[in-house]
Amino acid sequence: MGGLFHTLNVGAESLYASRQGVDTAGHNIANAQTEGFSRQRVNLEQRYPSETRGVLIGNGVFVKNITRAHDMYLEKQINDTNQNLGQSTARFEAMKPLEGIYSPELNNTLSNELDRFFNSLQDLSNFPEELTVRTSVRENAQNLVNSFHRIDSSLKMQRDDINQRVAGEVGEVSTLLKEIAKLNIAIKTAETTNSPEVPDLLDQQDKMLRDLTQKIDVNYYRGEHGMVVVRGPQETLLVDRGYEAKFEVVQREGTNLYDVVVIDGSSHQPTVVTEVNKRGRLAGLIQVRDHVIPDMLQHNNAMAATFAEHMNAIHQQGFGIKDFKETTGRNFFDLGGDPANAAANIRLDGMIEESTDAISVASSPNAPGDNVMANQMLRLKEAKLMGDGRSTMQDYYASYVGGFGLDLVRSEQVRKADDTLTQNLSARREAVSGVSMDEEATNLLKWQANFTASSKVITTIDEMLDTVLQLKR
Repeated sequence: MGGLFHTLNVGAESLYASRQGVDTAGHNIANAQTEGFSRQRVNLEQRYPSETRGVLIGNGVFVKNITRAHDMYLEKQINDTNQNLGQSTARFEAMKPLEGIYSPELNNTLSNELDRFFNSLQDLSNFPEELTVRTSVRENAQNLVNSFHRIDSSLKMQRDDINQRVAGEVGEVSTLLKEIAKLNIAIKTAETTNSPEVPDLLDQQDKMLRDLTQKIDVNYYRGEHGMVVVRGPQETLLVDRGYEAKFEVVQREGTNLYDVVVIDGSSHQPTVVTEVNKRGRLAGLIQVRDHVIPDMLQHNNAMAATFAEHMNAIHQQGFGIKDFKETTGRNFFDLGGDPANAAANIRLDGMIEESTDAISVASSPNAPGDNVMANQMLRLKEAKLMGDGRSTMQDYYASYVGGFGLDLVRSEQVRKADDTLTQNLSARREAVSGVSMDEEATNLLKWQANFTASSKVITTIDEMLDTVLQLKR
């Protein structure tokens, strides 16, 4: 119904709407540098008019709701590329330290030690009885053994480090799932009939989802009451309403490595997702831990086993000098009985460790100047012993180390490409959802002017009411 009090109420509602606009602009400015914050806006709506004496009179304005500037399809794209970026970044970061194990800047690479060993064998071929030459052969052989050990232990140390990082990532995923589930409840509780959207809580949850997608392969959607449902690898249910699945690691049987398991509410049984998780940081780390490093360990073991077996086969036919001049059948290297772990177990034969006289390069007993076996050992340098008879030791080493180098370069290129794509999408998100200080300053002036005008309406009505009251005196 029209009247002065009706107009006074319209002015009061206008004041409230203007104040809400100032509050929102201030909130935007305060959070301009807050990561993941989406610009908020006040949505005003005019009230339904009322009829007075046959005339429709406006009833002013009301704040319908406050929403955020948000593009959910763009957000989905960002999270999709986040999974690729997380995988490529973690893979590159895990592979980069391995490069130092094979760095050509090292003076004790396996390739260098092989050259030194065969060079000392050449000297032994020329001077089979010289103590200094025999000592040099033994020392270079020991350095070669140490090089196999160094590569093996360094790779295993990196694998153990990555294994611990896997456990750390799983712990962070578990924390994120709990926080996302808690925010689901908070979002549902905070919703009202007029404001079905809770911008600040949704922003917090979206940021957590971006963090989560960097770590594992997930799909998600918003369901009833704006609550998010998250599904992980192999369609495991990770978050539903206020429930979160258990995301943890268990020790793989027979090893010290961790498997990643999910225990969700539907199966109540642990689902191993170590291999089926194809994206995110966990996928990148596990790929290096379970595929790249074991492959390099296998190459190192194959070299150690093949080299030692062929050296032993020749050395067993030879005779030494002095106390060993009439005996044969000795190994040069001891593999410890397990060729699969040859690089870790290889060592010099005990007799050679005790005495260089046991180095057997003569083809017949009591022939100290004989070098026939030494020459046969030297031929191993150019013999194609590796890769099904296609590669020499040096070629095989160069091939697998070179292959690793190319893989590392490709990993870095993929990481850079994923990073560029993610940055471009983030820039688009910032254009949609980011806070412009100039725009918010303009909004403040607009709302301030509106507030001043609304105040003028109220003071005018107050004066008119005062005039009406004076008429009755």
